[in-house]
Amino acid sequence: MRSRAASLVWGRSWSSVLTAIVVPAIVLLSWEASVRMGLLPRTLIAAPSEVVTRFVAMVSDGTLGHHCLVSLRRLILGFGIGISLGVAFGALVGTDRLFSRLLEPTILTLIPVPPIAWIPLLIIFFGIGETSKVLLIAVGSFCTLFIHTAYAVRSTDSHLVELAHVLGKPSREIAVRVLLPSSVPAILAASRVALALSWTLLICAEVIASSSGLGWLIWDARNFSRPDDMLVGMVTVAGLGKATDAGLELLERRLTVWRRSYRDLVHV
Repeated sequence: MRSRAASLVWGRSWSSVLTAIVVPAIVLLSWEASVRMGLLPRTLIAAPSEVVTRFVAMVSDGTLGHHCLVSLRRLILGFGIGISLGVAFGALVGTDRLFSRLLEPTILTLIPVPPIAWIPLLIIFFGIGETSKVLLIAVGSFCTLFIHTAYAVRSTDSHLVELAHVLGKPSREIAVRVLLPSSVPAILAASRVALALSWTLLICAEVIASSSGLGWLIWDARNFSRPDDMLVGMVTVAGLGKATDAGLELLERRLTVWRRSYRDLVHV
């Protein structure tokens, strides 16, 4: 029985892998054929085989590693600051009526302003150095986490709060032991959205004012007609974005192991 069950799991895993690579394989083969047949100009777009060759070369000489480290440092700092402040202020607004009246109207008025619109103001106050790039990412992350944290806290099952009151728990303990734990799934889901937005803002910041990083690499390659370098940068961003999202997804599963959802039934 165990052998049969293991075979079924193995077969299902292979089936999932094959299903996942069907579309990418078709796209890559069509892309390669189009470039080689001259349907796509080589001066504007490189073939997948050329991108792979250039990727290996840039990894070997350390160029790609340098740009990756620069971008990841900016992303981690901005994302960390943004989600920390977003969760903190969202929790305060969600649990305390006074903080809600003081902070929520102002923050909700500013949130509709697209994060990219803050770039000129950040450059005026902080220049074109690292600070403005990190703060741009922090702004986007903060807005996402603030809204979702406040909403998640307020959406806690009222029966749990009533039970805590019946047991004589103080307000602070209710917030720490009931409201925040029940908000963890929503906060982690919002973090994944904020991370995707952070990658977008990172590339925008590096394109506008930078001399290093993956965004700068992509834009510089585009300006000087190096399509292979441009695509290497894009593929690297996609790979790192997927890796960081997978890390958050794993954290979400670990921290919400108590929750049984439709997703778990689908992936059994």
